[in-house]
Amino acid sequence: MLALVTGGTGFIGSHLVDELSSQGYTVRVLQRTSSNPRFLEGKPISPVMGDLTDRESLVRACQYVDVVYHIAALPRDWGPRKTFFEVNVDGTRNLLDACVVNKVPRFVFMSSAAVYGFPKTRQPLQESFPKHPTLNYGESKLAAEALLWGYGMNHDIAVSAVRSPVVLGPRDHLITLFLIHALQRKRLFYIGDGNQQISLSDGRDVARCLRLAGESSISDNQPYNVKSFDSTPRLLMRSFAEQLRLSAPEKCRSYLQAYVLASLVEGFWMLARRKNPPFTRHKVRVMGTSRRIDSSKAAQELKYVPRYRVLETITDSVSWYKTLNEQSLLTG
Repeated sequence: MLALVTGGTGFIGSHLVDELSSQGYTVRVLQRTSSNPRFLEGKPISPVMGDLTDRESLVRACQYVDVVYHIAALPRDWGPRKTFFEVNVDGTRNLLDACVVNKVPRFVFMSSAAVYGFPKTRQPLQESFPKHPTLNYGESKLAAEALLWGYGMNHDIAVSAVRSPVVLGPRDHLITLFLIHALQRKRLFYIGDGNQQISLSDGRDVARCLRLAGESSISDNQPYNVKSFDSTPRLLMRSFAEQLRLSAPEKCRSYLQAYVLASLVEGFWMLARRKNPPFTRHKVRVMGTSRRIDSSKAAQELKYVPRYRVLETITDSVSWYKTLNEQSLLTG
């Protein structure tokens, strides 16, 4: 079985490469010239150079492929709408077109719980819940899903999507490193009392769910929520602090105070023409809003069972971070 993985050099994609390889797949990874293949070193994969904006490279990459796992995306929580749609929507369309040309039978799309936004409900969100994304990233993922279902209806290709809330764990340079660095600099605080109920995923669990979606005939034209555990920002931050032997945050700010602060940070970053502000309104929504995801559909139809709990994920994340620091010292 030959699988093509886009985004295979990144966080979730590299875990998916590990997952597929462990199950006997032959793995081909779409790799940009600017990508850092550090997570793939020494692994039995076949790299193919290409880019989601280069249609010809995608047609070559999809030759003889049995299943495409489309993980590559612009995963930031801040930036121009145009950029998100060029990468996350137009890039997905180009890849789907390449699959049609090569008659690839299966396509699994890495979507996001960002498509739901942050509705005011205490009920866990199921796949049929109304979609009201609150940022450009979520809007682009929802638009890409619309493309996906259209191709599934109009072409001979089985499509499915996996939606995850915040993903963290080893190899994560986005949320995991943000939390660690903010703890080290004593810049973390709780929004409200910090006891909001939030769903999170370990990247390795997401990879497993993606594989299962690609293997199941039941998954044709279906979206699936995935999560590893529910937690609270307070437990998350205190557990990271304990593993790092740092002081846990003590300060609390109201949601409004945090939101205004994040707006000011974003405004300063925009004026300075800098990318990726360290604190954004989306981070305030994530940490300051209760939002639980229902993954029972994946459990029932894909037989997905999470392998990781909050303390395991945090312990492994801190261990990876320490190794990362050691490697930086050696190469520095």
